[in-house]
Amino acid sequence: MHYQWIYPEAEAPPLSPFYKEYNVDPVIATIMTRRGISRPGDFTTYIHPSLENLHDPYAMRDMEKAVERLVRALENGENILVYGDYDVDGVTGVSILYQSLHHLGGKVYFFIPDRKNDGYGVTEKGITRALELNVSLIITVDCGITAQKQIAYAREQNVDVIVCDHHSPVGEPPEAFAILNPKQNGCNYPFKELAGCGVAFKYIQALSQRLHLEDSFYLDTLDLVALGTAADIVDLSDENRVLMYHGLKKINRQPREGISALIQISGLSRQTINVSLIVFILAPRLNAVGRISNAKKAVHLLTSSSPQQAKNIAQILNSENKKRRNIDEQTFQEAVALIMESEELQNAPVLVLDKEDWHLGVIGIVASRLQEKYNRPAILISNQNGLGKASARSTDKFNIFNALQHLQEMLVSYGGHACAAGMTIETEKIEAFRQAINKYASDHMETKSALPELHIDAMIDFPDLNGRLLHGLKDMEPYGPSNMRPVFQSSNVSVHGKVRVIGHNHLKFKLQQKGMVIDAIYFNGIKYLEQLEQVDKSFNFVYVIEESNWQGQNTIQLRIKDFKEFDGDKS
Repeated sequence: MHYQWIYPEAEAPPLSPFYKEYNVDPVIATIMTRRGISRPGDFTTYIHPSLENLHDPYAMRDMEKAVERLVRALENGENILVYGDYDVDGVTGVSILYQSLHHLGGKVYFFIPDRKNDGYGVTEKGITRALELNVSLIITVDCGITAQKQIAYAREQNVDVIVCDHHSPVGEPPEAFAILNPKQNGCNYPFKELAGCGVAFKYIQALSQRLHLEDSFYLDTLDLVALGTAADIVDLSDENRVLMYHGLKKINRQPREGISALIQISGLSRQTINVSLIVFILAPRLNAVGRISNAKKAVHLLTSSSPQQAKNIAQILNSENKKRRNIDEQTFQEAVALIMESEELQNAPVLVLDKEDWHLGVIGIVASRLQEKYNRPAILISNQNGLGKASARSTDKFNIFNALQHLQEMLVSYGGHACAAGMTIETEKIEAFRQAINKYASDHMETKSALPELHIDAMIDFPDLNGRLLHGLKDMEPYGPSNMRPVFQSSNVSVHGKVRVIGHNHLKFKLQQKGMVIDAIYFNGIKYLEQLEQVDKSFNFVYVIEESNWQGQNTIQLRIKDFKEFDGDKS
């Protein structure tokens, strides 16, 4: 066993009568009830996310002010710059605003900073480039909420700045013309967990209403919203569930040229695109250019109307992603070596690793891999010219943003979320910071098992995998944070036939229980090959149920998450 298995309460919650009326499988009904869906209205809203349930964009603080300023810029022919972050959320947000304003005849440009040369977020260097374009209005996307000095500089140059962001504010808000951020103080917007691209979408929705445009104008960007929202790993509840549901429908039915080319180059043309495929296959290719070169290529891809141009750019993104994976693996091995060489690091609650000239484009990915491997928060710092630029990833047991906020006097800058953050620190202060954050973690981190937790939604037998249950799983989509794909456990299961190695380290095999045989796949499971090949052994398996497409045929397969030998105990 490689996880600590966490079971639901032994006593199932009482099921509302409507579940039986709607012919919902009892297992699915129990899972939905545990997730707070206990009334008929909640159930209908959940399985049929409606665009009518989108919130009023003007409920967001400063929205009316931001829209009126943008209308004035369009009417007066002002030069407008959309200034975004270089991750998928920022790139899709930039694409939403750039495409929409361009279609309205706006004189619009976009700028995404170069990770190495410009750094993160809004910088004076970036604003200086905007001045070269003679812009009078800058709209930030997925950044800007902590850019007090930079926005003050823009004001000095008679440039208005409208901030579209979703990150938690730090200190006093910047003196921007308007700030669109559900997390800012005094904002009564009913949903706080929009991604940056979601805030950009609400801005265009409000502009459409102000200009009395057809709803199709802003709904045309739902595919971009789905890409950015999935990639940014935000809660897929409330409004995000609606945006993701309809965005995925658009991607699968009428993808724009850029997304279609990205799907083709990724080998997914026969697949139904879901959140997992975005997160693990499409998003890394969009992210790669921002990590290895410049993310403007991704914007050109997502806003292209030419099939050939989109295909050419998608091939570049795919090539950049291969380079990124090689750098990623080298950096990961170097980081693991540092941990193995240091007893202090091996015992530290928070892994703080630094090295000269680690590639800034991969330290976030490697921090995530270290966090998963060691089940501890990880901070990777790349030292360059006396400054360390860092990416931090954490577990749900430790709010890394709060930790950085507590230690902000040691930092040049910082920002982010509870589980993912970035920071800049003077190299000479890294060792003191390492000691300080581990002292803070010792006082504030929730105690936990050395093993990461694996939460199980239900214990079932293979014969329970009937049409009603599978239909219920489809109704629960799209899956993501706050609505994860249900995890099941089945006991006394045997491996049926030969275990095959696919790719470099994945396993493909069949499982048998109570007369039923089902396909299974175990990603990164090659280290357990010998154990699973033992004859006359039975196991308890924990898995999720997915659709697999093979040669145009959709079949059900179990994606294994963990297992242990069956010893007569079902748990």
